Amino acid sequence: MVKNYFLKMFAGVTLIGLLASCNTTSDPTESIPNPDDGTPPKRILEKVSMNSVSQEEYVTTAGTLEQSLFKDDKSNAYYIGTLTYNTSKILTKVNFTSQTAGAVSYQFDLTPDSSGRIYNASCKATGTTSGTSYLSDYAFSYDVAGRLTKILEKRKAGGISAYNMFIENVISYAGENISQVVSSKGILDTNGAPDMTTAVKTSYSFQNYDAQRSPYSTLPKSFFIIRSLVNPANFYKVSQNNPTSMYIQSPPPTPAVNTAQSYSYDNQGYPMVEKNQQITYSYKNL
Repeated sequence: MVKNYFLKMFAGVTLIGLLASCNTTSDPTESIPNPDDGTPPKRILEKVSMNSVSQEEYVTTAGTLEQSLFKDDKSNAYYIGTLTYNTSKILTKVNFTSQTAGAVSYQFDLTPDSSGRIYNASCKATGTTSGTSYLSDYAFSYDVAGRLTKILEKRKAGGISAYNMFIENVISYAGENISQVVSSKGILDTNGAPDMTTAVKTSYSFQNYDAQRSPYSTLPKSFFIIRSLVNPANFYKVSQNNPTSMYIQSPPPTPAVNTAQSYSYDNQGYPMVEKNQQITYSYKNL
């Protein structure tokens, strides 16, 4: 009995000593902070899918967009977009080619300044007939804050050697986000200026932006400006945030299209899912 009593007492004293040693400030593990994930890695958009079917893919190397594969909503053609940069990594050329029957291919040559802002551009569009082929020159205008406000395209269409038509995109903003683009298409007058009395207008409204990051803000704005010259419905991709409604008013008799968006986001504020159209966004870390 006495022996067992001392054995139990010794075990108890030993346990108390161990607990005390674990709580001493001299223990080197005491000063190590709890581990955390640190700064989240930067992300870049890789794929946009609708109902699990790929709609857009972006091929990047070390954060530089080299190629884009996408379906154009306006023509339903599938395109490969190839980007070319100068030695300063400023975008100077964009080609859109397609294997879809009847699709028009586009070759854009850009004249940017040292910051990458585009002031002039030209396009050679090649269709299956002379009626769908054309040559265009573009002039870009900016406000005092440096925001793009107008793009005027003068086009040589139908195999004619002189400019004979125009497309003017006038851009409005809500803060730094594009809220509306009014696209006017008509013919030039005898002086080569747009004759607005002949213009047919389509209005693209991008409304009620959230305060989260646009997935497209991870990619070059200049690329989406050029893509929007083919289809102005893409202009919202130049914005920093995400519209929660879009309204497109085409000339009669085409009915207006009103689309609502509702997003779920990741922990960095990028959309992961647009719930209404069942769109998912996939990213890769830089």
